[in-house]
Amino acid sequence: MKKLICLLIAALMLLTACSNNAELPTTEETMNNIYQQSDPAQDDVLNILMIGNSGCYYYVEELHGMLAAVGIKANVCNVYYNGCKLSQHWTWWKTGESKYDYFITNDQGRVKTSEVNLEWCLQQQNWDVISLHEGGMADLRSSAVEISIEKRHTYLFDLTNYLKEQFPYASLYWQQPAAYQVGYNRSFTINTLEDQQKDTKIFRDLSIAISKKYNVGWIPRGDAAILVREGGYDNLCARLGKGENNEGDYYHDGDWGGGQFLTASVWFECLTGQSCIGNTYRPVYTQGAVEYRLEEDLVTKFQAAAHQAVANRNEDA
Repeated sequence: MKKLICLLIAALMLLTACSNNAELPTTEETMNNIYQQSDPAQDDVLNILMIGNSGCYYYVEELHGMLAAVGIKANVCNVYYNGCKLSQHWTWWKTGESKYDYFITNDQGRVKTSEVNLEWCLQQQNWDVISLHEGGMADLRSSAVEISIEKRHTYLFDLTNYLKEQFPYASLYWQQPAAYQVGYNRSFTINTLEDQQKDTKIFRDLSIAISKKYNVGWIPRGDAAILVREGGYDNLCARLGKGENNEGDYYHDGDWGGGQFLTASVWFECLTGQSCIGNTYRPVYTQGAVEYRLEEDLVTKFQAAAHQAVANRNEDA
C-alpha cells in the first residue's frame, strides 16, 4: 500500500510539472516573439527609425551631421512613402504590402532600398528610437483635436502598442507637423502669420494629446518653425532647384532656406538632451558645381528657435 501511495504522489508531481511547463513558455520562446532582444543603449550606435512620409525625409542628413559633430555614431533611417497617412501605414502593415522606400543615413552616406514592407524595415536595426508622423492634412487643420484622435485611434493604438511590444527598450515619438507656408499645392490659402500660428496651435494641442494618450514623446518641429516665422523669417521651405527663385514647394523643409537644419536641430535636442546651440555642424548644399551654405546669422536664429521649442515642449501640456 505504501508503495502504491508513493507511486501515485510521484505521478501527480510529474503531471503538475508538465502542466506548469505547458503554461509558461521558456525565456527563449518568449524572446523570440519580439524583435528587440537586447538593450540598444549597450550598443555604440544610435539607431533611429522614422515611419512617415516626406515630412521625415528632408532633414535626416542634417540630423546625422549634428550627431556626428558631438561624437555620436548613428544610423538615421526613414520608412518613406510620399503622402502616406497613418491609415495607410496601418493597412500596409496588416497586409504586408511592400510599398516603402527605406533609407539609411550613416557615416558611409545614404543608401536606399525600394519596395520593402514595414516588418522588413523594423528588423533592420536594434532601434533606440522609433517615430510616427503625419503631415498637416486638411482634416488635421480643420478638426477638433478629439475628432482628429478619434479618427486615428485604431491606427495609433495598434501601431504604438505593437512597436512597444516588439521594441520594449526603444523610445517612441510623434513628430508635430509644421504649418505650411502657403496652401498645400495652393489648394487652400495661408496668407498671414496668424494663419500659421493657428495651425501650429492645432498641431501642438494634437501632439500633446497623442503624447499623453499613447504614452509617447513628441518632437516640437512646428513650434520651432513658428518661432522663426514670428521672428520675421518665412523662407524655411526654400529649396535649391525649385522654381525661378528657389522658393520651394511651400510645405516641405527646405535646404537652402534652412528648414531642414531647423528640424534637425529640434530632433538633436530631443534625442540627446544636449543643447543644439553651438553645435558645429554646418550643412553644405550643392547645385551643379556651386556650393551653398547657410549664413551664420540664420544658423544662430534656427538653433535658438529649436532650443526654445524643446524647452517649452511641456509648457501648458
